Amino acid sequence: MTDFQILETLALEQGVARHLDRHLARMAASSAHFGYPWDEARVRACLADLAAGHASGLWRVRLLLDGAGNPQAQAFALQPTAQPVRLQLADRPLQEAHDEWVRHKTTRRAHYAAFAPAPGLFDTVLYNAAGEVTESTFGNIAVLLDGRWLTPALSCGLLPGVGRAVALEQGRVEEAVLRLADLPRVQAWAFINSLRGWLEARLVAPG
Repeated sequence: MTDFQILETLALEQGVARHLDRHLARMAASSAHFGYPWDEARVRACLADLAAGHASGLWRVRLLLDGAGNPQAQAFALQPTAQPVRLQLADRPLQEAHDEWVRHKTTRRAHYAAFAPAPGLFDTVLYNAAGEVTESTFGNIAVLLDGRWLTPALSCGLLPGVGRAVALEQGRVEEAVLRLADLPRVQAWAFINSLRGWLEARLVAPG
């Protein structure tokens, strides 16, 4: 099945791709999973060509790999994100939380699009059928609970985000199972991804 592309979204700042090795390692793992040809040198050359034309400023890079192993990269100007960002809680569980389309980042995103945030909100916090919080539609999340910053465990069904991995390695967060029943005790929220980094967040009440 090759009706989708493997996707990575990363920041290009002053001509340098942020966390590039981590993004390419994840793309390579997804390529192996889906049986897509992988030529890292070719992908790096594609990104280098893009970076040469965007040597200054901050850019959002959309890196794609198709079923024939052809890379494509596009850059879009990235503006700073005002904080705190406002999040809403999904009104139903994400039934696909444990599917390969969640564990791997691809252009097949209809399951996320169904949870698009309401106007004026930044993103939607998702949870699985067991009532375990997982991620948001385009990033990972963290919460301050009982004095500790926690991020949902991969076993709950979520993308292994690059920004999340960095925060874990830095000791900024710990993995844990976060249940809906825990949310009233949450002291603070954060949105995390490689593109935008760590953003202070607020969970707003529905309506």
